Amino acid sequence: MSTSEFTSEFTSESANELIEECYWTKDKKTGETIRRTDVNGNQLEKLPFDQWNLYKLDQNCTKVIDKYGIFRVVEKVINKAAVNRPVLVVMAGFSVNSFCGSCNIIMNNLDVLKNKYKAVYIICYDEKMFKAIQNGAFVNIDQRDENVRSSTDVETRVEAYKEEVEMYTELGSIVDKVIRCMGLKNVHLLGKSAGGGVAMNVVYNSDIYTRLYLAVPAHPTFCESIKKIGDRLNEMKVIIGWNQNDEENLGKIKSNQNIKYFRPILEEIQQQHEGFQFDLHTFEPGNKHEINPELLRLIADDK
Repeated sequence: MSTSEFTSEFTSESANELIEECYWTKDKKTGETIRRTDVNGNQLEKLPFDQWNLYKLDQNCTKVIDKYGIFRVVEKVINKAAVNRPVLVVMAGFSVNSFCGSCNIIMNNLDVLKNKYKAVYIICYDEKMFKAIQNGAFVNIDQRDENVRSSTDVETRVEAYKEEVEMYTELGSIVDKVIRCMGLKNVHLLGKSAGGGVAMNVVYNSDIYTRLYLAVPAHPTFCESIKKIGDRLNEMKVIIGWNQNDEENLGKIKSNQNIKYFRPILEEIQQQHEGFQFDLHTFEPGNKHEINPELLRLIADDK
C-alpha cells in the first residue's frame, strides 16, 4: 500500500470537536453520560484542543476504511521559527481514554518540549476498528497453553503471540504511511502502551524516524522488531520509561517487570551496532500506566 492511497485534509481551525469527546463519554453498561477518565481512572479536565490543529486522514481504499477507520491527528506548533528541528509524534494505546490521557500529559509539559521540537503530533486511532483488530489477534492466542503465554523467553513468546506480532507489524506499516502522508521529516516517535508496540513497528519503515521513545510499552515480544531498523541502528537512540507502581498486565508480564526483558535484547543490538544507544528507566513511584513527565524531560534533554 503506497502513501498515494491516503489523502490528508488539514483543517486550519482548532480541534474543537475533541474538547467534549475527551471530557464526556457514555457508560458502557447504563448508557449514561459520564466524565471521561484516563487509563488510570483519573477524571480529565477539559483539554485545550482549541489551541491545537486537526488533521483528518481518510483512506481512498474502501477496504482500508472498513478495517482501520479514520485517523485523526492533532498538531501543536510550538516553535515556528525552528524549521530544522525535529517533530515529536506520539502514539497512545488504542482507546480514546488512552489518547486523551496522553494528550493531558503532553499538553501539561509543552514547556519541557518546546526547546527541542518544532511541533508535536498526537495520533487518535479509530477505537472501535483497532480494538476489533486487537481482539481478533487474541482469538488463537487465548487458546494456547498458559505456561507458553507466560514464558519470558522471547523466542517462545514470538511464537505464542505470533498473531499479535503480525498485528503490530501490519499496524506499524499503516501508521507509517499516515505519518509520511503528512509530509513529516526528522520524526521522533513516542509510543505508550499498545502505541509502543506500534511505534516499534513504525520506526524501521523509513529513514525519517531518527529517535524511538517508549512509555510503559507493550510487552518485550515486540522489542525484537527494532532489529529491523538495520544499519540505521548505528545512529539510533532508544529511551524507555516504566513506572514502579504500574501493575498493568501486558501479555502475562506486569509492566513494571518489563525492563529486565527489554535490556538483553537491546544489549544484543548494541553489540552488533556500536553506534546504537539506549537508556532504560523505572520511575518511582511513577504514575501507573501513563507517560511519566520525567520521561518527557529525558526526551527533551536527548540531543
